[in-house]
Amino acid sequence: MNKQEFISTKSPIIGVTIVIALLFGAIIFMSKLFQLLHLPVGGQTIFISRLIFWLLLLATWAYATKLEGQKLILWKEKDYNFWFYPLSIIGMFFLIAFSAAILGLIVKIFHLETESVAIKRMIKIFKNNYALLLFTAVTAGITEEVLFRGYIQPRLEMYFKNPYIAIVVSSILFGLLHCTYGTVINILGPIFISLIFAVHYWKFKNLKILIFSHFLWDFVLLEIAIRR
Repeated sequence: MNKQEFISTKSPIIGVTIVIALLFGAIIFMSKLFQLLHLPVGGQTIFISRLIFWLLLLATWAYATKLEGQKLILWKEKDYNFWFYPLSIIGMFFLIAFSAAILGLIVKIFHLETESVAIKRMIKIFKNNYALLLFTAVTAGITEEVLFRGYIQPRLEMYFKNPYIAIVVSSILFGLLHCTYGTVINILGPIFISLIFAVHYWKFKNLKILIFSHFLWDFVLLEIAIRR
């Protein structure tokens, strides 16, 4: 098997598996490490956890370029006229709001827990540290979109040879990454959002708009939360 055949068959799923393992491993490791060091959840631990995501992004870039022998982001970025960007943001936010309404219905039907102790704790910290709020939103927008849309989704499509499976699987993985927030809604919400973003990326091949939209969505939600 030559290098090109390795990249087109085995390499995609190997890389995706490694990245997912690192992401979930980092979450578990950070939690255990903070406990061992007796570090209370605060601005310092949140900052460190965000830095870990940047390091994981760097490690993924190194793996893609050095071991896979290809670009971190496989799909060539497409550019559009000015109106594409605001209309895309409005359209995606409308779909997210619609999915939020569906989730609200699910919560009522199944009496699901919506209060997240972890998120409440973070909001309390952000009220006294606005720079950390911004850093958290920027980190989520860039690292999560590059990893899940830029790296994972195209490689899953290469492996499954089906864009729809890639969209669904990458979205489920994205949702599960938020399991530490403690409620089912904190998993289902990101899955819905990821489905919207993943379909948009598959159709339009523009990662910049997703990075900005992800950042803006998180920032707006956090801004509203700290002002309640």
